[in-house]
Amino acid sequence: MLRTVMIPTDFSDECDLVIRFATGLAALGVRRAVVAHVVEASGLEGPVIATKVDAARDAMREVIIPLKDAGLDVEVRILAGQPYSELLALAAEANVDAIVCGSSGKSVRDQLFVGSVSERVAKEAACPTLMIRYDLLRMAADPADLARKFASRLLVPTDFSGAATRALQTSVLLPAKAIAWIRILHVLPAPPTDERGRRTEMGAEFHLRNLADLAKEKGITASPTLRYGTPEREILGEVHDSGITGIVMGTRGRNALAEALVGSASMTLVRQASVPVMIVP
Repeated sequence: MLRTVMIPTDFSDECDLVIRFATGLAALGVRRAVVAHVVEASGLEGPVIATKVDAARDAMREVIIPLKDAGLDVEVRILAGQPYSELLALAAEANVDAIVCGSSGKSVRDQLFVGSVSERVAKEAACPTLMIRYDLLRMAADPADLARKFASRLLVPTDFSGAATRALQTSVLLPAKAIAWIRILHVLPAPPTDERGRRTEMGAEFHLRNLADLAKEKGITASPTLRYGTPEREILGEVHDSGITGIVMGTRGRNALAEALVGSASMTLVRQASVPVMIVP
């Protein structure tokens, strides 16, 4: 279950939107937030780093007000070093249940040349990462509502791997009262045209029913769904067709070069989906 989350911030307007989003996570059982800022210390002398740390601590006082007003217990952590490595270390040290961060929705090409701390954290963190695009937050009348409704109509794509199964297990640990239903989706390349294809389809349907039963054992309504095509396109299509409010899926943590060559469904969804996406390692 989600009890403690970590929220990185660089004090930008976008990160303030993520803070507002996170105030809605109380509906998913979150009670504590560790809000972290990393002062990049490369090439800086001790007194300069200390001054930046003090300034960051002062800035945090206003940043965390919405979280406290939402009834969350807030811990502030100011770190110095390389952002993504410091954040990963803190997430492990603080034993958080999830990391909450935004995404600019940059393309894979942008990631290769510019990089994204949030996406790198999502790929390498040992805990789930809940990500939402900044443009969706800017368009929302109330960013917190996107968090409150995240689990209402969940989509859990699966390729029947261990990572996908962990994603479903994470989903069913969310408060049952917050979940209207879960749709468990598997995508095949095309409808069957021969006996081998029909056996593959039957096997997929069998596995989907078993996964749906796992959710039903927790008192959660779950429906197995089979679609045909490319995974990313069909997942996005299901989001549109079924009014999905959140996606939970596993990732194998490919690096940027491998992603450019073979693709990564989880990061594609983070960049393109119209709902928050939780990445489960």
